[in-house]
Amino acid sequence: MEELIMTIKELREKRKKAWDTARDFLDSKRNANGVLSEEDSKTYDAMEQTIVDLGKEIQRLERQAEIEAEMNKATSTPILGKPATPNVTEKTGTASDTYKTAFWNSIRNRNWIDVHDDLHIGTDAEGGYLVPDEFVRL
Repeated sequence: MEELIMTIKELREKRKKAWDTARDFLDSKRNANGVLSEEDSKTYDAMEQTIVDLGKEIQRLERQAEIEAEMNKATSTPILGKPATPNVTEKTGTASDTYKTAFWNSIRNRNWIDVHDDLHIGTDAEGGYLVPDEFVRL
């Protein structure tokens, strides 16, 4: 791409030099009536054709650079946002976040000992560790 830009710049400089030469030629070859001889007219026409050809080549290269820039663009845009969460109904019962939080807090605080002690009635010598009546009815 940079080579293409350098080529365009070189062609523009060449065209400017060709124009300066053609303009100077016109100024120096006009006769007293302000016209060119037939031979000088043909020479000037050739110089002008060179300038036109250089202009066409510059336009062609500029179009080529535009097309190349267009072809080098990304074909899609990157995903920058967070993915959308699907519509999920709130979980209830033992699947709820509240239950999970309470359960793990209980485990971390070792509250399971309190539940274990609920089955203990009396001491072992008195026949302790009895099952509460509610469990017998099940």
